[in-house]
Amino acid sequence: MNSNDMYIVELSRAAIFDDIPKDPESTVNWDYIYKKSIVQNIAGLLYTAVDKLDETNKPLPELLEKWQRDFFETIALTSRQHMEFVRISKLAKEYDICFIGLKGCIMRTFYPVPELRTMGDFDILLQQKDVNRVKELFKNQDYKIENDAFGIVCSKGIIHWEIFTTIGEEFRVDAPEWDNKYHNSIFMYNGSRSVEPTEFLLHLIVHTAKHYVGSGAGIRNLLDIALFISKYKEMIIFKQVEDGCRTQKYFNIYRYIMTVMTNYFGIKIDNVELISNDKTERFVEYSLESGIFGKIDNALAVQAAKPEDDSISGMRKIFFPSVKSLKHRYKYLEKHPFLLPAAWVHRIISALFRWKYSIKDMAAGLKEADEFSKHRLNVLEELNLKDKL
Repeated sequence: MNSNDMYIVELSRAAIFDDIPKDPESTVNWDYIYKKSIVQNIAGLLYTAVDKLDETNKPLPELLEKWQRDFFETIALTSRQHMEFVRISKLAKEYDICFIGLKGCIMRTFYPVPELRTMGDFDILLQQKDVNRVKELFKNQDYKIENDAFGIVCSKGIIHWEIFTTIGEEFRVDAPEWDNKYHNSIFMYNGSRSVEPTEFLLHLIVHTAKHYVGSGAGIRNLLDIALFISKYKEMIIFKQVEDGCRTQKYFNIYRYIMTVMTNYFGIKIDNVELISNDKTERFVEYSLESGIFGKIDNALAVQAAKPEDDSISGMRKIFFPSVKSLKHRYKYLEKHPFLLPAAWVHRIISALFRWKYSIKDMAAGLKEADEFSKHRLNVLEELNLKDKL
């Protein structure tokens, strides 16, 4: 990992813990760091650390002013999102609906400046019996509602809610058992309902691991984990988190994440066999290679990198995914795998309405998609990121 990437990690650590960062090396490339912060969607957050530096160590005024604008724009955007989150959450109580917040909508409350924890959407878990009332609630508030394999998606402008009735999208092994555990695990975080700290951390890690073996996961995932552990370390049963990661076939990634916590964030977890420094650096470097969840600028690259079946080529995954890859979205394939051609047609029709790319743009991205798929497999093999099924 190069020195600039290392300094991004240091600025991130200082930002989430409201600390003064170490001084940068004289050769620091501020343009590189700034551009990476944009891609990782942490520009506003890192500005708070950069602003604490001595004047002689800060970027040039022109760049610093641009960075400051990102800081204020981030606050303005996330403030609008949060106001709507609070408004809808209050309405949900009137509808007698129990929202269980996951990931960002809970994590934001732990950041020194909550508005600097950016979010693409609000992730909510609820009981299946509440779905119709939730649809009615969002319909009455002029939201567009789409059915999803694991719940519903509600959108209006810049506001997006992903409302799950199951965590089976990420807990692929023994999903019903985990659903029962999460639906019955209640804990309050700064006034917001979610699951108990052990379950919450496990979900953060499994969610992150899913993206690492898929299209990639950005450093913001690691920041969430570091901040959450620092707040609730004494309440978390790490053996249960470890066992859950083993069950979901993400134990190796659990070890990498715990090593990152120790080496870069000063959070030591007992009874964890740490990964070597060189491989851990490569793991963090992989986090910084692209966007928040990997190649977000190329939907084809994401599809080509799907981890469910690495025995087929990236190109084939794009156009003709396997039953293993599609059965989580098209449930009828679990009992009737011979309907795979019908699922391909189903998927193509859906894509024509939902993809925001022209045929020309998608064709231009095919080569990049296939190359990224191969690169991802090389990284997984190099770091042994994916446990054997």
